[in-house]
Amino acid sequence: MGSWAANAIVSKAKSIYGNFLKPDDLIELSKKRSLAEVAGYLKNQKNYQETLADVQESSIHRGQLEELIKKTNFNHTLKLVKFVELKDKSFYKLNLIQREIELILATIRQVISGNVEIAIAEFPTYFIRHASFDIAQLSQVRTYEMILEAVKGTRFYEVLKPFNETDNNLIKYSNIEHALDACFYDCVFERINDNYSGKLKKEIEIIFMTKIELSNIVKIYRLKKFYNADPVDIKELLIMKHSRMSENKINEIISLPDADLVLHYLERSDYAKFMDDQDYVYIEYFAEKMKYNLAKRYMYYSNEAPNVYSALMILAEIERENIFHIIEGIRYDLDENEIRKMLIF
Repeated sequence: MGSWAANAIVSKAKSIYGNFLKPDDLIELSKKRSLAEVAGYLKNQKNYQETLADVQESSIHRGQLEELIKKTNFNHTLKLVKFVELKDKSFYKLNLIQREIELILATIRQVISGNVEIAIAEFPTYFIRHASFDIAQLSQVRTYEMILEAVKGTRFYEVLKPFNETDNNLIKYSNIEHALDACFYDCVFERINDNYSGKLKKEIEIIFMTKIELSNIVKIYRLKKFYNADPVDIKELLIMKHSRMSENKINEIISLPDADLVLHYLERSDYAKFMDDQDYVYIEYFAEKMKYNLAKRYMYYSNEAPNVYSALMILAEIERENIFHIIEGIRYDLDENEIRKMLIF
């Protein structure tokens, strides 16, 4: 990538991050008691003004607001990709693949639950010209076979095909999610290898390897804690190919007799340096806080465009989840202090 394009991406990414919600904003949002109040507050925040400009707070429902927040994150990607020269562009389009996977998984969940009609109204029409498959066709599916038809000719077809079921109740969602995650990370490391070398390549790989390892640890914990899954079943749902952690170390963690010992492993690991003094509420919080602090370091101290871009995508995802936690907390009438415990900042 040319130096002008790289500098433009770094400058633009840091500018976008500068307009992210601050801790005070999240605390203020946690005090809101309705979806309308959340939408009204976000409309006055610079990063959300464009996508929420036409929103009627009094009539918006949860699915619409959440999709508009996703659209905001997607627009960040588009603003950065336009600076990228052709040689480099495939790496910066990884976020588009991730969005496609989110859509496919959301569609599968709706097929399993039978609530397809509700999902159709919330499909992201803004994504139509960027997706590798027909968004309109995907929005009309009723069966897994129809999902396969919608993604035929894309990278996702061969990934999804082995899980085809005529009975929607027999669809193996966890296995499909794992297969799509594996597909995504294969794309990630293929594009890193194609575009970068040396120290920069290693730094980018560390960002994604960290995401994989923390995700694996969360899965191990949850499968042991809530499903009493056996080691063989747990291992089948982990991303093994691109993990820095050795297979022996993964086997050791899987074999821990108590799920809470997985937390103790994290506390004693190298990841502990990315924690702070704030108490964690659940393992996802622990893992997300580590990712957050790692991404912030790259955002503040790196001037390499791929690193800053990757950090921005992580931080954007965390901000999105923070807002979703607030919306969920309001839905269940949680106290603001309970909502705040779930937020990463």
